[in-house]
Amino acid sequence: MVHQGVIIARTLAGAFIAVSASCTHQGTNVYYYSNGNKFVCPNHGAQFSNTGNVTQGPANSNLKQYKTALTGNTLRIYS
Repeated sequence: MVHQGVIIARTLAGAFIAVSASCTHQGTNVYYYSNGNKFVCPNHGAQFSNTGNVTQGPANSNLKQYKTALTGNTLRIYS
């Protein structure tokens, strides 16, 4: 799910993670692949860890990571 420029995903372990949605290479929204526990840009194949760190170029800057907190049915995303 992308909301206000942030992609929110749920890992296979059930945790929520959130990073900036725009690839740092050319700004295309990344997708989360839970089976690989990574974010991938569909344009040029840049890959990012579940914490937003670049693991494969052409991107050379990390995605901004946000903290998440789940309380009951409310998920909070914050810096």
